[in-house]
Amino acid sequence: MSDLEIRSGGAIAVDTEQLRAVAARLREFGIRLGEFADRARWVATDAAATATRFGIDLEARWLASGADRAAEQPAALAAALDGLAAAYELIELRAQHAAAAAAGDADAARAIESRMALLEQEYPDAARAADTAVRGWRSGGPIEMARQAAAATWWIPGMALPLAVGTGVLWGGVALAGFGRMSRAPVSPGAPAADAAATAPSTSVPGHRGGTRHPPTAPPATPPGAPTAPTTVRAVAPTSSSALASGPVTGLADAARRVPGAAEARVRVERYAMPGGGSQAAVYIAGTQTISGGSGDPFDMRSNLELYGGERSASLESVELALREAGVAPGEPVHVFGHSQGAMLASALAMEGTYDVQTLVTYGSPVEAAVPDSVLSVGIRHTDDPVAGLAGGGHAETVGAPGSFVAERVADPTGGVQDLTLAAHGIERYAETAAMVDASSDPRTAALRELWRDLGSAESVTVTEYAADRGDN
Repeated sequence: MSDLEIRSGGAIAVDTEQLRAVAARLREFGIRLGEFADRARWVATDAAATATRFGIDLEARWLASGADRAAEQPAALAAALDGLAAAYELIELRAQHAAAAAAGDADAARAIESRMALLEQEYPDAARAADTAVRGWRSGGPIEMARQAAAATWWIPGMALPLAVGTGVLWGGVALAGFGRMSRAPVSPGAPAADAAATAPSTSVPGHRGGTRHPPTAPPATPPGAPTAPTTVRAVAPTSSSALASGPVTGLADAARRVPGAAEARVRVERYAMPGGGSQAAVYIAGTQTISGGSGDPFDMRSNLELYGGERSASLESVELALREAGVAPGEPVHVFGHSQGAMLASALAMEGTYDVQTLVTYGSPVEAAVPDSVLSVGIRHTDDPVAGLAGGGHAETVGAPGSFVAERVADPTGGVQDLTLAAHGIERYAETAAMVDASSDPRTAALRELWRDLGSAESVTVTEYAADRGDN
């Protein structure tokens, strides 16, 4: 388990208050050193006034000079820490400002702008330091991809080095260009960037994990420009493996094993009848099933490109149809799990606001969604997975509710020809990593353990799996 890294949310996650607290303690230490220097000078002055000083005044003056020089170091370090805290706070404020602007909250945006202006006025170098931190993080991600490319193609004469360099440049470009960070729900081609869910006033939801949610809205109608023949879903018999997992989900690895795709099913919906009434839903969404761009299966490369480009897809319509068919009502608590393209779909569902998505778990996602602080966001990634690399490292800032985290490791440290088959992207490998997280004692997994306990108290679980068909084929 030593190769597993669990970090809180964003790729750049810093406790700025802790930095400022350390800076304050350093300043206090510097003040005490200054007081010592003053006392040493008093001793020197007093000794110089006596006839039997025996060089005591010289020694005291030397101590005072040394203490003065030592006092300057904590003060300088404290100033540097304050500047660093300001830079990281500025990164966070920029993210908050973008979210407020996307939500149409002009008052919040102006308040954030004022805070940013004050911060930059007090710390003139903060903006430059923030830009440097983000650039440094984005440029460091492609290293593992380049190494894996070289390891996979060493046996092809003259190919290993060019492919390694090309891979590093490609994924570095993805990160630097800002691709892979979902800041809003996918919209129909030609539709405004901020849809109704994004611009609706936020309201508090009683009993929610905190934060705000958009009020429930009706599922979107067929968007302009969509095919005349609608995408359809149909219930199918669960596979033998998924039929065995008919009880409450018990962990991240168990959830990964419930993700469909091996047979006809593309979406699995579990309805939990909770004690005292009410229900919750767990949704598991398959990844890409074909590299074709126009197949009858909506979980294809065409949908991948649409989703990654910020557009709606037939696969997203399939997920929404499956939820409606399963009887999941707008506003009902939902927990979504997705692999690969399914992770993009799960993220889109969390961004739309139609359902009360409380938990988002992604395996090998090519994007990271800037979900609101009411959504517990858990990302499972492999640094040698090219698909996960399309997320560009994710958001620099933290996203999601308190307790959100990213768990990351190298799935196959040795590297080799097997990497050409994208073995690190397979759901089986992600289930192995998920099992490591399940076994971890990291305190950030506490929210997930609470979720498993909550769902485990359900009086009954109803499971339905759905196949999907693209309407224009």
